[in-house]
Amino acid sequence: MKPQEMSRPALERMANQHEEALHRLRKAIGLIGFCLPFALLIGVWPFGVPMQNSISEFFFTGLREIFVIAMGGVGVFLIAYHGHDPEAGEWLTDWRVSTVAGVTALGVALIPTICEAACYEPPALADRLIASELWQGALHFGAAGLFLSSLAVMCISLFTRTDATDPPPDKLRRNRLFRVCGAAILAMVTALFVFKLLLRDLGQAWDTAWHFTFWAESVAVWAFGIAWLVKGEALRNARTRALYGD
Repeated sequence: MKPQEMSRPALERMANQHEEALHRLRKAIGLIGFCLPFALLIGVWPFGVPMQNSISEFFFTGLREIFVIAMGGVGVFLIAYHGHDPEAGEWLTDWRVSTVAGVTALGVALIPTICEAACYEPPALADRLIASELWQGALHFGAAGLFLSSLAVMCISLFTRTDATDPPPDKLRRNRLFRVCGAAILAMVTALFVFKLLLRDLGQAWDTAWHFTFWAESVAVWAFGIAWLVKGEALRNARTRALYGD
């Protein structure tokens, strides 16, 4: 049946089902991102997996599957995420930014960072396809930077949009939270850029002393997870949703 042939109640049910599917997708993305650092830490403390200097370096441990599945799942969900329909002539859209974030998340999952250990087994497909460690490291870090930067753009520029000329207080509060989360992600990306590329000796010393890169990445991932859970209304009750909507 074509949409124009459907009754109004049927169209409303279809719209509600679409909106519910969108909210479930947002919740899934937020939960996976938020829980990833905790899942890795659980592997470290109770099960004796060596602590790594970054989230990506857990690829070289027994927790490889958790890292790859989490990043791969986030990547697939982000690529599938459509978001709101763009306005005519609009270029910064939910779909474009989330697709960039999703593709780069898959890149982070499938192209390992440079391994500091002598070797690890079994090698990844990317190890066989990319002969140069320099290129492999550049692709991994570039994908990670674009992934986190895309999430910050979504928080600051896309989640805060509204059609209302006078947004309700609930929307204004959430917009402040989205901007704070986006700013936290950008701050961590900037810190990682500075201490991984410009002040490498200091960054390596901090990694050795207290795993600076892991915690900076975790703060960015937690900020992303909180923003997506709020956007997905996982942290809002039914009464609030009914009153204020998106």
